[in-house]
Amino acid sequence: MTVTKLAETTNKLEPRWRARIESILMEDHKGPLVRGIKTFGIGLLMLCLTASSVFSQPVGSAYRIGPDDVLVISVWDQKDLDQAVFVRPDGKISLALVGEVDAGGQTVADLAALLTTLYSQTVKGARATVSIREIRSRPIYFIGGVGRPGIMQLTQDLTLLQALSAVGGPLPTADLESAYVLRGQERILVNLLKMIQKGDVSQNVKLQPGDTIVVPNADTIYIHGEVKAPGLVKYTTNLTIMTAIAAAGGLTPAASNRVKVLRGEGAKREVLKVNVGDIQSDPSESADVPLKPNDIIVVSQRLF
Repeated sequence: MTVTKLAETTNKLEPRWRARIESILMEDHKGPLVRGIKTFGIGLLMLCLTASSVFSQPVGSAYRIGPDDVLVISVWDQKDLDQAVFVRPDGKISLALVGEVDAGGQTVADLAALLTTLYSQTVKGARATVSIREIRSRPIYFIGGVGRPGIMQLTQDLTLLQALSAVGGPLPTADLESAYVLRGQERILVNLLKMIQKGDVSQNVKLQPGDTIVVPNADTIYIHGEVKAPGLVKYTTNLTIMTAIAAAGGLTPAASNRVKVLRGEGAKREVLKVNVGDIQSDPSESADVPLKPNDIIVVSQRLF
């Protein structure tokens, strides 16, 4: 999602959030990494803010009751007939006076009309009402690197990004380029990085009950020594030694230009020696070095 698109979308938010996001967009942060992180973070924030309004909407009149839904049945002026019931796997409910009733597949209005007719056979002037206390028949499942993995009920039509925002968005360690949706035997690949950061919604699939959204945790590399923020760096397909050093805050003044990359384990471990000074001074002659998952970068101290 570009800064321009973010600025346009802020017009749809509440004034207090719009003012805050606009102030962040106006701040001058240097460096492509910082700008990218800022834009990515704002995109997730806006998804979460818009999701709160999406999920506050009531169940629509077209909603069809399904197994495991919890219904509240009331009969006007007949408190002893009021009850909460679960819809069984066969779609039926059991009620006093009328016995078993087919509720599955019906709308709330249709079921209320049917119950009014059935209760009228034994209760003079009966008028039944139906409400849905809890929807349990339309689950979708989140697995992996999201804020709140688990089950969410698909109470209305939602896209992948809308549902993702409702579970807290992807974690910083999530592999955004390798996410997918399992739908029966079908595996639908989605690139969340392109959707969230670059505004490419061509893969923003409309979810269906029973879908499983898998957001794998990313591989990492480790960088230590003379960098400003040593530690883990999330691996991406285009990660190189120079972009990894940039992600770790850059070299310290005491850093040597000669860097080691440790790859593999045990007897199969190999050591790559890279002169990052040559890469910085003449990239056309000294190509940047692509990294692999679990690489260890060692930046030694410069000898004075």
